[in-house]
Amino acid sequence: MKVIILAGGKGNRLMPITENLPKPLIKIGGSPIIDRIFKSLPDEITEVIIIVDHLKEKIKSYVGNNFYNYPVTYIDQLSTRGTFGALLSARDFLSPNERFLVINGDDIHNKNELTKYLSFNRSFGIQKMNMPNYHSIHLTEQNLLEGFYGQNENEEKNGALIANGVYVIDTNIFEHPGVILRDGESGLPHTILAQKDQFPVVGVETHEWIPINSFDDIERAEKKLANVDLNSVM
Repeated sequence: MKVIILAGGKGNRLMPITENLPKPLIKIGGSPIIDRIFKSLPDEITEVIIIVDHLKEKIKSYVGNNFYNYPVTYIDQLSTRGTFGALLSARDFLSPNERFLVINGDDIHNKNELTKYLSFNRSFGIQKMNMPNYHSIHLTEQNLLEGFYGQNENEEKNGALIANGVYVIDTNIFEHPGVILRDGESGLPHTILAQKDQFPVVGVETHEWIPINSFDDIERAEKKLANVDLNSVM
């Protein structure tokens, strides 16, 4: 099974660090994020595709063509903006009806949790977080993806289920033109939602996802992973 790592972003919220260093190479707990991503990949993963753009040569130089015994293919991100636009870059590298895992190149995950996604034909990662500017993800009683909503007062105060950037999908996603968001970007989670009636999606809740989007995130991640060996499942 392939995993597609979306690693083309500029990381504007982490400037000036990301002016000369791509986000996947930022060290957390002494190890670059990309190392932690590879160590967290489920055993079922046999091939890695990395979508690159910003400072791509530094990522290629560090990771190479074989990293942690995974063969690695690099694909330049197309001009289309957004996560779905980035994923479109890999379309020709996948077979018809092929299932694959998608993760962000600036997030840290737990191997056991990532493995849970593979139990379903399509799955959508969620985690309860205090991030008021993000959509609240609602599920049906059968844990199927139901919709995205603005957070209510309780969720803004105590946390809401938000998308954690992990998806198991298949190449039928490319049959949709992509949902265009208000900022002009094409959103992968919104495109997955748009296909939910034809391709039901199971929500998989995690607890160990660590996003790295800000300097505060880096500080929290450093504290959490200070004593976590890279060879552990995190």
